[in-house]
Amino acid sequence: MIYFNNAATTLQKPEFVTAGESRSAAEARELAARLFTVKDPENIYLTRGGSQAMELALRGFIGPEDHVIASPMETDSTCAVLDSLSEQGTKVSFARVNAYGALEPDSVEALIRPETKVIVCAHGCGVTGNVTDLEKICALARRHHLMVISDGSQTAGAVDVNLEELGVDVYCFSAHRKLMGPCGVGGICLREGLRSRLSSQTQKTLEEIRTSLEGEKLGAFCAALEFILSKGIYGVSIYPHRLAKRFFESSKSMDDVTVYGDFGNSRRVPTVSIAVKGFTPQEVKNRLSCEYGITVEAGLCGGTKMHQALGTQEEGLVRFSFGYFNTRKEVYQAVEALMNLTGKIDYYLL
Repeated sequence: MIYFNNAATTLQKPEFVTAGESRSAAEARELAARLFTVKDPENIYLTRGGSQAMELALRGFIGPEDHVIASPMETDSTCAVLDSLSEQGTKVSFARVNAYGALEPDSVEALIRPETKVIVCAHGCGVTGNVTDLEKICALARRHHLMVISDGSQTAGAVDVNLEELGVDVYCFSAHRKLMGPCGVGGICLREGLRSRLSSQTQKTLEEIRTSLEGEKLGAFCAALEFILSKGIYGVSIYPHRLAKRFFESSKSMDDVTVYGDFGNSRRVPTVSIAVKGFTPQEVKNRLSCEYGITVEAGLCGGTKMHQALGTQEEGLVRFSFGYFNTRKEVYQAVEALMNLTGKIDYYLL
C-alpha cells in the first residue's frame, strides 16, 4: 500500500516509537519544549489529542461576553467548539481568504471590535497545505492587545515551529500526525504568564488529564520527539516537502487536474489537494485505492469552512499528504495513476 494520508495520521512510525517503554509527563513536556522553543516546560499542558487541546484552550480563555475572530482554515472540530461558545453568548466572526485559500490579514484587522479578545488562527491548513504568517498575525494582535490561539496540528513536525519567534499566545498540537507519535496525545503550549489566566475548570480538567495519561503512550510520544530532535526538524521535513513539490508540479501540468492552495509561498506543509475533471473526489479515491493501492483522503477533509471559501463544499477535493517515510517512487506511481485515470499519458511529467 502507498499511503498519502499523513495529514490525517501518520501510519508508519519510527520503529522505536511503538516499543511501549513507559515515560513520564515531565519528560514529554521537556522534549516538546525543546522542539517548540518553550523556555519553561511547565507552560506545556498535555491532552488526549489535538482537538481536545483546542477545545480546552478556547474554553479556557474565551467567555460569553467576548468577540472572537477566526480563520476559515479552522477544522470542523474547532468550528464546533466556536459554535458551542456562540450559543453561550460569544460572538464569532470569520476572516477572509484569497482565491488560493491564504488568510488575508487585512480582513482580520477589519473585524476587530472593542469587545474582541481572541484571534483563532490555524498555523497550517489541512485542506490546502497553506501555512499562515503567524508572525504578522501576532504582531497585529499585539497592536490591538488581543490573544492569538493557533491550531498547530498540521505544522508540528512538518515545519520549524519556534514559539518565541512566532509570538503566539497559545499553540496546540497533536502527536499522531507529522510528529509521528501515538494517537491519544496532544498538548497546549502557553506563552509565559498565561497559566494563571486559564479558567479554573480548564485547569482542573488539564490536571485530571495529566494524571490519567498512560506511561506507555507517553513513552511512544517521547520516542517520536527524540527521533525528530535527533534528525533536526529540517532533516525530517525536507524530504516530504520535496515530494509534495514534485507531485504538485506534475499535477498542475495535467489539463484535467486543478490544484488548490498557494504554491507561490515557501511556507507550506507537504499537502496537495486536487480536483480531477470528470470524476468526483470519492471516485478518484476509490479508483486509486482499488486499482493502484494508493490511499488518499477525499471530501471535505475536516475543513468545511475552507471548502466554502474555495467554492468546493459540494463534493470537496482529493488530498495527497506526504510524510517522512514516503518515497520518490511512490510519487511517480501516483502521478502515473492520475495520468491513467484521465487518459492522457505524458511521461515527461514523471
